[in-house]
Amino acid sequence: MKNAYVSSLAPYIESFVEFKHSLGWKYQTSEFYLHEFDRYFAENELEGASLKEIIKRWAILKDTECPNTQHVRVAPIREFGKFLQSSGYSDAYVIPKKVCQKQIRTIPHFFTDDEIVRFFNACDTLCPRKENIVRHLVLPMLYRLLFCCGVRTCEARLLKRENVNLNSGYIDILYSKGLKDRRIFLPEDLLSLYIKYDAIVDNILPDRMYFFPAKLNTCYQCGTIARNFNKIWKAAGLNDGSGSKARAYDMRHSFIVHSYARLTGELELDLYTALPIIAAYAGHTNIKDTERYIHLPEFDFYNLIVAGASVVDTCVPEVIFDV
Repeated sequence: MKNAYVSSLAPYIESFVEFKHSLGWKYQTSEFYLHEFDRYFAENELEGASLKEIIKRWAILKDTECPNTQHVRVAPIREFGKFLQSSGYSDAYVIPKKVCQKQIRTIPHFFTDDEIVRFFNACDTLCPRKENIVRHLVLPMLYRLLFCCGVRTCEARLLKRENVNLNSGYIDILYSKGLKDRRIFLPEDLLSLYIKYDAIVDNILPDRMYFFPAKLNTCYQCGTIARNFNKIWKAAGLNDGSGSKARAYDMRHSFIVHSYARLTGELELDLYTALPIIAAYAGHTNIKDTERYIHLPEFDFYNLIVAGASVVDTCVPEVIFDV
């Protein structure tokens, strides 16, 4: 059973979370911050502070966080305020959007071939631990899914065994971002690895719930995936040089960019024919979400892409103005 809410707002928070779940949202990260806010509110309401005063204090950017973290922490409380308002709660207060500072867009790290080889070599030398006897088997296969198929880290760690069909070579990703489901077919080399991996892990943890388990019925947490990535990266003797810090999520960036390069280069697809294909595979609602991942100047195929786009010049004639 999850920890109970402790403040006078507990019934409202429970109703709010139940409402979100009824819409199909997992709401796990938001629930974490709702629990944090609930404890904060319980401590401050004893001093006679109003809901508005407490929420405004909660929303202030902390010395220990960046604007992105502030936004994630404040967003569910803003939504909860709207819920209270619609429920007729007399003291409801909705945090204005301008309270949060502008989010910082993280510059992705683009992996070199050498970095990928060294990272996965280090991955494959992991040892089992007493508290996690399948760690050395799970993490190399989880990170390979990120790199080879471009799935989100949350999609990989929450992937259930029942949604993996190794006989037909695909995985089903359900209730992902935007409540969008999709089916991903695995590359043949990755599929062969997963068939061997699945058999070995099944012998150790029969009837496991998750394809990449931490224990029998539990999966890895988001922070654990990030921490293990950093440890493996360091163990491989890698550093970020003058580039941006490498993250597990950057494997998704690399997959999308390299896929775009292959479709438009090797397979000679039109730029705007390639984007919808990648968007569907990556689980994006529209191609604008996919476009944000494309960082062409970082790669050798930039000139190739520019050359492919030059066909537009023959379609739209130049306008000549009289001097």
